[in-house]
Amino acid sequence: MRVPFVWRRTAEATEQAWKDRVEYWRERAESAERNHATKENALRTAARQFSGLFDQHQQLTRDHARLTAQTPAFDDGAARTAAERIAHLQSEVTRARAEAATETRRADRLQQRLDDAVGLGPRGIANSGPWQPGYRKPKEDAK
Repeated sequence: MRVPFVWRRTAEATEQAWKDRVEYWRERAESAERNHATKENALRTAARQFSGLFDQHQQLTRDHARLTAQTPAFDDGAARTAAERIAHLQSEVTRARAEAATETRRADRLQQRLDDAVGLGPRGIANSGPWQPGYRKPKEDAK
């Protein structure tokens, strides 16, 4: 039997190549473990949040069902009566506004007649001596 003859450099190079290969696969395994742990953590967080949101939705659904059961049904007759009342009020408001405008015009005409009667017309103050004893019309400023 012959002992295999191997050069030392060749053996060291082969050993280093295998060590490099082992290091490469170890890094890949560690990276895969980290990715897996990150994924598991994200899944747990998402499941926790989904569970919380589902519980809130269930509570809101129960509250909505309870409130809906307490709410009386739509009363068509009451709605019709309310609509008629609103229409009547709108027509009354329109009538009252027209009446107020008429009275305002009447009052304005009466005020104009009073102003004319007491000398407060558009030309200025007239001689008010007849109804104001002792009143003298101011003299116009000479310019």
